[in-house]
Amino acid sequence: MTTGPGGRAHWLTCALDGRDHAVVDHDPDSGAHLSACARTVWASSLASPPAQRCEDCATATGESRAPERPSLLGRLRALRPA
Repeated sequence: MTTGPGGRAHWLTCALDGRDHAVVDHDPDSGAHLSACARTVWASSLASPPAQRCEDCATATGESRAPERPSLLGRLRALRPA
């Protein structure tokens, strides 16, 4: 599997399924990415917040468990003044 600098996978949020996938290859002609779980990933806006990671990609990259990310509501609640 191809990984980025330091041996870490590049994670992109898929515009189709809304999950983060570990990208292992990129087709510059079509803009599609191949993920570690063998799905074709179409990147959503790179300005969008990270999503929940694909369990199959996490397993394929050697992660024991995909890290839990707070929900949008949880992130908004954290922004409230004390």
